[in-house]
Amino acid sequence: MSLKLKTAPTEGAVTLAEAKDYLRISDTQDDLQITSLIHALTERAEMWTGRAWLDQSWTLWLDSFPLCPNGYARQIEISRPPLQSVTHLKTYDSAGVGSVLSDSAYLVDTASVPGRIVLQEGHSWPSGGLRSANAIEIEFTAGYGSSSEVPSALREGILLWMKILFAGKTKLFESDESTPGLANLHNTEIPPQTKVLWQPYQLMRL
Repeated sequence: MSLKLKTAPTEGAVTLAEAKDYLRISDTQDDLQITSLIHALTERAEMWTGRAWLDQSWTLWLDSFPLCPNGYARQIEISRPPLQSVTHLKTYDSAGVGSVLSDSAYLVDTASVPGRIVLQEGHSWPSGGLRSANAIEIEFTAGYGSSSEVPSALREGILLWMKILFAGKTKLFESDESTPGLANLHNTEIPPQTKVLWQPYQLMRL
């Protein structure tokens, strides 16, 4: 299984204006840095929670349909919730020719977390003659919507972390071996105040 981002979000989880208001900054000299920080923290937050916060499209590749004790399972779990919609489910034969499965053959469950594709009664997954790797392509859209539709606790966690980082902005935006810079934010420990707000949204895997 592999998951590939097709269309990335065009904004961050909070707006520049919201961040500046929270940080009590009125001038424009740090606008570029603040914008970069918003996007970096949003990416870090999505990675940690395992969720798509903002509208984005993905392609999920599977080598085969999931199995259960009685044969093929009748559902496929879609990573990166919340699931909004499925654009298509396509299978590839051994010659690499793709075929789109009719959307009447399955139900898209956007209420479950993660979302699912569930096979309708009277239908079955195409299984004969599929290629041995990346035989199934599922393109889907995920996310809460725009930044204003992201849950307030998630947004507040971003702003809190920004405030902590911006308190040491000289070290954050300039070279300093003792302090992780913006480029290394993915290695920076999440502040406890932010983690408390994000914890209920983190996907737990067994």
